[in-house]
Amino acid sequence: MGALGSTLAMTGVGQELSEMVIRSGLPAIFIPFLVAVAIQTVQGSRLVTFLVVPGLILPVLPELGLPLEIALMSMASGTFMVSHANDSYFWTVIELADMSPSSGYRGYTVGGIVLGTVAFLLCVAAYVCGFY
Repeated sequence: MGALGSTLAMTGVGQELSEMVIRSGLPAIFIPFLVAVAIQTVQGSRLVTFLVVPGLILPVLPELGLPLEIALMSMASGTFMVSHANDSYFWTVIELADMSPSSGYRGYTVGGIVLGTVAFLLCVAAYVCGFY
């Protein structure tokens, strides 16, 4: 989890962020998604985001009333919305696709936004229809 996760846990920023989003009145399913987008934006590594965000969401999960599976799918969807060059997956994709970094930024970033959006919509559909 590293320094970011430890810092967020020690300072209470993660709990405060979660509570702030809860107070916003947004539907519960948006909260794990938006927290993942925020953490991904701040630090960039998809793997680190997916390790940090559950620790931030878990304390407020009972208050959200979301099934664990739906919360995890919502978080995973949020990790794809923002792309950074410090994410090793970015470099893996552009190397395997034989793309230049500038082409990778255009294609990978837009593709990630599409992937994250579609995954989140499927997550919402699964939640609304009770497929979990």
